[in-house]
Amino acid sequence: MNHALTEKLARVEASETRLGGVRLDYMREMAALGSAVFERMEAFGALAHQAGALNPEQAAIIRFATLGAIQADDCGECVQIHVNLDRAAGTDPALLRLALARQPEKLPPHFALAWRFGQAVAQNADEMEELRQELEAVLGRAAMFELGFALACMRVYPTLKRATGYALSCAKVEIAA
Repeated sequence: MNHALTEKLARVEASETRLGGVRLDYMREMAALGSAVFERMEAFGALAHQAGALNPEQAAIIRFATLGAIQADDCGECVQIHVNLDRAAGTDPALLRLALARQPEKLPPHFALAWRFGQAVAQNADEMEELRQELEAVLGRAAMFELGFALACMRVYPTLKRATGYALSCAKVEIAA
């Protein structure tokens, strides 16, 4: 194995550790194939995970919106990564269980609104605009751009995985206490 590939695979392993142990076999294959998409996905990942200018409450609300969206787009690994990152950010596991069980009515009001908005955006649902207006009243206009960017970023991974055959099976999502 050449040095460049070894370095790339080490970066994949480091990402897997940072993301809570979820395997990134699609990244491993891109590295092995010498695909230029590997470097672009690494750069995209760094960009997608940059912290915006949000206060902790806004960040928590946005995490529930992106969780709602990723649940609409994916049924396994991407949701698991999101949950792992949410837990690392301090999100209450009981709240995550409610969201994963699709019980937003049992969530605190702002989290429920955000989760429903994320679902609506991912599904281009009729109630999306009404939910957006409600959420903007909570978050403020500037945070809505952060939210829109976060939602767009979340969709890249399941789309790439579906297009390359890496999203063929569902997996049970685990929530570490």
